Amino acid sequence: MTHKIQSQTDEQKALCDRLITGAAHMMVDDAGVPVPLMLDRILTFAAAQSCANEGKARTAAAFRDLAARIEAGALDRKGLQ
Repeated sequence: MTHKIQSQTDEQKALCDRLITGAAHMMVDDAGVPVPLMLDRILTFAAAQSCANEGKARTAAAFRDLAARIEAGALDRKGLQ
């Protein structure tokens, strides 16, 4: 899984979102894994794949950027703060 993404479509993003959601449901609902552990494993997997593809410096920068965007409200929605 060391492929660099050349381009992406909305359909590909939606498919990935559905697959990740299904995997999360399988871990939590079917296997009984606590949500914090599921999140840890998904984030660790994402970080490891990013390091393998982009290197640790770019991965760390991307995670810092993501954290800043989250703190700035990128994921806010009504009732979620």
